[in-house]
Amino acid sequence: MKQFKFQNKASVIRGIKEEKPRKRKNWDRLIYLAIFILLLLSLFVYILRKNLYAYSLGEVITERFEVTRPDDIQVINYFVQENDTVKAGDTLFAYRNDKDGVFVGAGGAGRTFTFNNMVIDKPNEWVIKERANTKKTISLKAIEAREYESSYKTIMSEIEKLKMEVHLDVTSPAVLSDKRAQAGQIKVYEEKVRSEISFLYQYLKQLDEFETEYRNYQKSISSGPGGVNGSEYDDKLYYITPVSGIITKISRPAFEISYRQEIILLISNLDKVFIRAYIEQNDLPYFAQGDLVDIRFMDGAQSKGRITEFYVNTEEVPEEFRKIRGKNQRNVVATVIPLNNEEQNTWRNYYKFTAQITRLKFF
Repeated sequence: MKQFKFQNKASVIRGIKEEKPRKRKNWDRLIYLAIFILLLLSLFVYILRKNLYAYSLGEVITERFEVTRPDDIQVINYFVQENDTVKAGDTLFAYRNDKDGVFVGAGGAGRTFTFNNMVIDKPNEWVIKERANTKKTISLKAIEAREYESSYKTIMSEIEKLKMEVHLDVTSPAVLSDKRAQAGQIKVYEEKVRSEISFLYQYLKQLDEFETEYRNYQKSISSGPGGVNGSEYDDKLYYITPVSGIITKISRPAFEISYRQEIILLISNLDKVFIRAYIEQNDLPYFAQGDLVDIRFMDGAQSKGRITEFYVNTEEVPEEFRKIRGKNQRNVVATVIPLNNEEQNTWRNYYKFTAQITRLKFF
């Protein structure tokens, strides 16, 4: 039988050494992860800002000066146009008084004058007496306003103490509410008195204008009827503006009658620029008179201001400041002024622009 001889040597298996494959970066996963992280951060920042800050929208406006006359007049010629810049002392227009309304009677020496539909027999004496009485009333009203202001500050300091006591459950919240109502009532009284003072100052201006008109008319008739040259408009008077600003509106065209106390034109006083802020009622606890606030204009510019006053009564919010367009909304109105002249110059460039008012809730 044939023998088989097997090979006793160990077999050698040869293989090819494969290179370790490179790990591919999953860019899609990285992009999705980055977007997810950004969304989380945005949500976190939004929640943080929503809970840390109180916001309000407002409009940059200026103090508006209304040019009126105490009697009916006819403007003969305007020396300015809308959007013109004027300075205090500039002549705005020429006019003449309505002969049937202001100057009553015929002749020169026996002519009488009317002021707010009241016939004045001796204008010079009447103006002196009326001006003295008005200034005395203003002084008394100013003392009354300061007393209200002092009472308001005292009550506000008491409210700050009551807030802490309510927080510690030492005092009932009803006591705090009553105190706030009392402060609001005093503020209403103070604003009413200050409005009366403002009206009295306006009345003094009318007295000055009436006196000027009387003197100018006396000069115009001293050379006889029709003036020196006998011109139709030789008896015309001139209105000189007491404030500087921009002519924002001319309400009456030339040669049209402007009736007593009717607005002839409006002047925006750029020396007194401020923000009229509309604060939502639920955010009112986070804003107080005298607070320093951050201002952000719609182009991204930053500024700072200070709240000077609140209006107690709520006002209807303009359409552009409402959360839901077309739905009525009433907010509390506050006045925010610039901190210094530099900020004021910046605010002038944003006249009639929208601004965002921000304040920390807890500091």
